[in-house]
Amino acid sequence: MNLETQVKARIESVQVEMNRIRAGLLVLGLSSGMRYLTGFTDEPGERMLLLLVPREGDALFFVPQLYEPQVRDASPVERFTVWRDGEDPALVLRHALTKVGDLRGTILVEPTLWAECLLILQQALPDNSFASAAGILAPLRMRKSAEEVELLRRAGELADAAFVQVTQEPIVGLTELQLAAKLEANMLSAGADSVAFNTLVASGAFGAMPHHRAGQRKIEWGDVVILDYGCKVDGYCSDISRTVICGEPTPAVVKAYDAVKRAHQAAFDSIRPGVSAQDIDRAARGVLKNLGYDNRFIHRTGHGIGLDVHEPPYIIEGNGIFLEPGMAFSIEPGVYFPDQFGIRLEDVAVVTELGGILMTTVTRDMQVVG
Repeated sequence: MNLETQVKARIESVQVEMNRIRAGLLVLGLSSGMRYLTGFTDEPGERMLLLLVPREGDALFFVPQLYEPQVRDASPVERFTVWRDGEDPALVLRHALTKVGDLRGTILVEPTLWAECLLILQQALPDNSFASAAGILAPLRMRKSAEEVELLRRAGELADAAFVQVTQEPIVGLTELQLAAKLEANMLSAGADSVAFNTLVASGAFGAMPHHRAGQRKIEWGDVVILDYGCKVDGYCSDISRTVICGEPTPAVVKAYDAVKRAHQAAFDSIRPGVSAQDIDRAARGVLKNLGYDNRFIHRTGHGIGLDVHEPPYIIEGNGIFLEPGMAFSIEPGVYFPDQFGIRLEDVAVVTELGGILMTTVTRDMQVVG
């Protein structure tokens, strides 16, 4: 499907939902949501750049002049209101809103829209109510197309290859930051657009902190080291975690690693259409509870992934959403021992009619490295 056809279909799908709930306008800032609907995004900045999607008719880009060529080159959306440096964007936006269409109804704004933009919109549309757009965007984005799944697979392949490369060389004596840089350089040199998030390398006692960022600590013999990283291909993310052991593992490490591996497998084996997200969480958590590690597993089993690293569906107790083909999410059970070590294994899985398929497939067997 070419970009013009894809953008048209996605905007029309959003408008169907807007009509169903009688929303007057959908407003997106620079975000993955804008990329999903138009093909264009960038890092948010102080200049206001918005996508305005009415309930009926064509979407409109509200853009700073210096962005106009860039946006037109990246997106097939044709309607533009352009404002120049030196103008008051709030005044230009007020005028643009009069041309968008029938704005009666709720104004939907994506959750990541900057507060300053929201305040300007509220001042421009004082008679409208405002609500989050997550309810109409998330269901569409959760179900990945075959093209989106292929991009997730390609991003996963680059993450797999990076792990193989870094574990073929000694890591003892490197700082966490140096090892993170190696992982990132391997993915970028192999064709990734960018890293998907700040790489986590957690060595020794830092491994007991699930979101420890790579720092200046040097990796030592005897360390258990968690690597949690990923990259982007055409905007779509990979997210993988592997745990390596520097030297001979202790019996406690071997036992804990085996428990996490079993929990990961149980979660993956439970994936199929019609199963709820919380059932996947229960499968992983049940294994760890039976093996005596239930109080060591301190986070959800997974999160959705696509243009964002973290997006719905969330694989957690209480989420009763039923899995459908095309949904993509991480499976990442872990156990954590404060002041000692942590172990986590993570892969991205995609739901198919027959079950689950993994986007990252590099070995989950324990890796002993130098």
